[in-house]
Amino acid sequence: MKLPLVTAFVLVAASSAFAQMDASTLRAKYGAPLDRETFTVRPGIEMIVDYGPNKQVCLIRLPSGEDYGGTIPDDAITKQRIDQVLDEVVPFSMRGKEVYRMLTATGGPTVTIVIYEHVTIREMKVGSEGKGITVTFRDLECPSGSYH
Repeated sequence: MKLPLVTAFVLVAASSAFAQMDASTLRAKYGAPLDRETFTVRPGIEMIVDYGPNKQVCLIRLPSGEDYGGTIPDDAITKQRIDQVLDEVVPFSMRGKEVYRMLTATGGPTVTIVIYEHVTIREMKVGSEGKGITVTFRDLECPSGSYH
């Protein structure tokens, strides 16, 4: 009775080991991975940064900040806190002159796009809930398919 149970356990453990994938398998199937880092820029606020082959920043992702009425919780991700992070990471002097601004709202998500000389900033919101901000840098070394 114990031998079949032990044999079954060994077979299950061995089969899960064969199901593992390694980095070379994924690279062969999907190509080189993104060069990506995640930074905690404020308590509760993470910034994801993708780099291009020249190690320059190509893309930054931040959560959208929300507007609060009344007392603001200490760990709240507010629009003001996100704007402060954007101003630190991508100050107006780095963005260049504003070229174009667009707001789309078609009953679903609201998307705001601001195009500057050197970066594009997109923010998507669904209802009153923030979904995210993406800052895309105009660098010829950045992979255009995944960042624009």
